[in-house]
This record gives sequence, C-alpha cells and structure tokens, in this order.
Amino acid sequence: MLVKIAWRNIWRSRGRSLVVLGSIVVGIWALVSAVGFMNGFIVGYMADIINHDISSIQIHNPEFKKDKEVKYVIVDGEQKVQTIEGWAGVKAATSRVLVNGMIASPKKASGVQIRGIDPAEESQVTQLDSLIGEGTYFEGIKRNPILIGKKLAEKLGVGVKSKVVLTFTDANLNLTSAAFRIAGIIESSSINLNEGYAFVKQSDLIRLLGIQDVHEIAVLTDPQIDEATIVAKYKESYPSDLPETWREIAPELALIQEMYSSMLYVLITIVMIALVFGILNTMLMAVLERFKELGMLMAVGMARIKVFGMVLLETIFIGVLGAPIGLLFGWLTMLYYTSHGIDLSAYSEGLESFGYSSILYPYIEDSTYMTIAIAVVITAFVGAVYPAWKAIRLKPVEALHKI
Repeated sequence: MLVKIAWRNIWRSRGRSLVVLGSIVVGIWALVSAVGFMNGFIVGYMADIINHDISSIQIHNPEFKKDKEVKYVIVDGEQKVQTIEGWAGVKAATSRVLVNGMIASPKKASGVQIRGIDPAEESQVTQLDSLIGEGTYFEGIKRNPILIGKKLAEKLGVGVKSKVVLTFTDANLNLTSAAFRIAGIIESSSINLNEGYAFVKQSDLIRLLGIQDVHEIAVLTDPQIDEATIVAKYKESYPSDLPETWREIAPELALIQEMYSSMLYVLITIVMIALVFGILNTMLMAVLERFKELGMLMAVGMARIKVFGMVLLETIFIGVLGAPIGLLFGWLTMLYYTSHGIDLSAYSEGLESFGYSSILYPYIEDSTYMTIAIAVVITAFVGAVYPAWKAIRLKPVEALHKI
C-alpha cells in the first residue's frame, strides 16, 4: 500500500517530478560522457605506450639494464622467445637488439636509440607495421632499410628512400658507422616513436655490432592476465635474467593509473553531491507544500515511520527511473564516439607534444555503469532523508490549520 501511495504521489505533481527526473538524467549522461572522455585521454595514452612501445613485459640482462653496454646480452634469447610464446596468457613475444647512437643526414644529426628488430615478430607485439604513414614496412629497400618517426624525419630533412648514416659503438668499443636508406616513416603520438627511435633489421645490427645474441625480449600478454604471474614464471625458469612488468619499466604510468582512479571517484562524488542538493531542495519544497495532507495522514493514525518511508520511496522511485534513462543516453553517446572518435586535429601539435593522439576515442568500462547506477540510488536516498525527517517532525494539529 505504501509503495502504491508513493508512486501515485510522484505523478500528482508531474512538473516537479519531471524536473527532478530530468536533472538526474542530465547529470548521469554528463557524468558518463566525462568519464568516457577522461578514459579516452588517460587509458588511451597508456594503451598507446604499452601496446606500441614498451609492451607488457620486458626482459634484459641485469648488467645491460645498468650500463647499456652492448656486450651484455640475453643468452639464448631467441630460444627463450620461442619458449615464452608457448606460455598461457602470452599473446606474442619478440627479441630486440639495442644501442644508443647518432643518426645523421646531409643537413642535421640527432641522438637516437637504434633498435634492431625482427619485423614479423615486432608487428605481433607492438603493431609497428600499422603505424607506417609513408613508405613501407622494411619493403622496397634491399640493403640496410630503416624506419624513423615523422618528427625525426622533419628534423633531419629527409623522406622515404633518403639515405642516413648511423654511428654507434660496437661490442669491441670501436666507433662504427653505416649507411641506411629510409623504407618508411612512422606516424604516432608517442614521443619515443616520433623522434627517439630508429628501427633497423635485427640481422643488420647484429652484424655491425659484432654480437651473437639480443639485449631485450618484449612480451605482450592478454589484458585479463596479471603480468606478475608471467614474470614470476620467467624468474623461476631463467633466474639470471631481469624480467619487469610495464609498471616497473614505466612507474610514471602506474602513478597515472592510480591518480586517474582517484580522479574518477572524485568526479563521481562531485556530480552526486550536486544531485543530492537538487533532490533535497525539490523534495523539501514538496513536503512543505503538503504540510496539511501529511498532518491529516498522521491525524488519522498513519505511523510516522510510514510517512518517513513514503517520502523516501518517492525520491528513490525517481532515482530508479532516472538512472537507466541517463545511463542509456550516456551509453549511446559512448557507442557513437567510440566508433567515430572525436577529431582534435585543431590542437594536434599541442596534444602530440604530450604524447596524446589527435583523435580521441572515449571509452568506459561496463563496471563503471554499475558504479554510477548504485551511486545514483544512494544519492536519491541521502537526498530524501532530510525532507522525510522534516515531514515526521510535523505536529498534526498545527499542520491541519495551515492553508
């Protein structure tokens, strides 16, 4: 009976109820959109770095990690790559040869990390082949092909099929130089890929360095797998090497992830507080307008606890109605922009200087929808407590004399 009365009371003042309902719908839609856009920036930024650069796990010789000297290699690196690829939870693995050096064109020179890669394996781990904006992925150049980033190419004043010279120190500490021809130019929002790396074939770099093995193994794991389990398994199998998760390799990304989680809950709290005050104000007005009616109900014997529950139910009903509608509008907004993206090319130069893409793809996890829905119901309950308390504080005799 109480539920029926509360439901009917909502629609007795249709205009006021629709205002509260509308504020909840708009608030939830705005919250879902804001969370999606934040995800697009933060999660997208992290995913780009992990998936296109550092990968989920990296393995090195501990001495190479300290000194970066080319003589410190991973023993039997290729065999270890094949073993890792057979482990559950591993999507792909690849080996790399690394050396710091200089890249020079007839116009300019720049410091880079030279990365000797297996093109087929690397494309499985970092999808490097998908980032080629001009030219090809090591194709069309018979001898010493190289890939460089767009900003680095602009800095050097070179293009596809231009010749550049790499200079570095080999395993015997001799200064070595070799000419390479640009096969393709990488276009990415990553600062490292754009101007910090130069990619060559692993076989070419191994020959020039005078080594027999590799310096780094990169592993891409399934998103559902905890990278720490793979690291623990590798340590058990090969205790002489140093495996690290992306959180250890780039602790700033882990910090960003923690800060984002905190920001998400702060944002939800701010929106919910605004909704609380909106609901409280509207329901308090409704109670004040119904002083005489509430007084009459208590005068004929309706328990105060039932009056309290009736006001609470009215507000919770509105919240329960508004939450799915707001979430539906938010979901439709995310569905559209996740597919089409938001073009921020007008700000591309500034965004790319911080490592962000000029196309934003909003994204929101399913669990976040549930979190918001629960938060709205709690907010509706909290917003109704004071008006409901105000209602049961009425004295029936005084309330009946109010006009």
